[in-house]
Amino acid sequence: MKVSFISECIAAVLITACGGSQGPSDSGGPTFVAYASTFQPFRMWTSFQDPGPPDDGTYPASVLGPRTQYINTTPPHGSTAFPTGTVIVEVRMDTGKIFSGVKRGGGYNAAGAINWEWFELQEASGPGSTVSIVWRGVGPPPGDTYGSDPSNTCSSCHAMCGAGNDYVCSPKLQLASF
Repeated sequence: MKVSFISECIAAVLITACGGSQGPSDSGGPTFVAYASTFQPFRMWTSFQDPGPPDDGTYPASVLGPRTQYINTTPPHGSTAFPTGTVIVEVRMDTGKIFSGVKRGGGYNAAGAINWEWFELQEASGPGSTVSIVWRGVGPPPGDTYGSDPSNTCSSCHAMCGAGNDYVCSPKLQLASF
């Protein structure tokens, strides 16, 4: 299901009306809500080549493989967590699929990778291509998966491989390296 511009506008109005805009939330701390426009410039952000997780039997074969990762802003030196509003986009080199993690904050995804929201994106081809959201949330919608994850959540793998790095698994995006 693609999120249309009208749906984004309606969501923005509802979020703002319910007090969910950027700012303090009932769950403590600021919140950030990403829209398709948030992802538009991702190919101009700092990027890293990542070979993907090791093929050691820990991960399903469908999540293995090289990828390019983009980050909208690197955290300040000495950070122990990625700041709210951090956007990491991953383009899989083998499949061309595009996934993202957004540090939403506000206690979002409290039962999983705390404060992170997951996305699948689609990029139109050609100059000035646009990015649209295929799905968003704590994991893929029923009937869709990321990498054939049997639990159908993104949080399960990110908790396993990235719990000590604010749920970010990439060796190129380790908080200690910034």
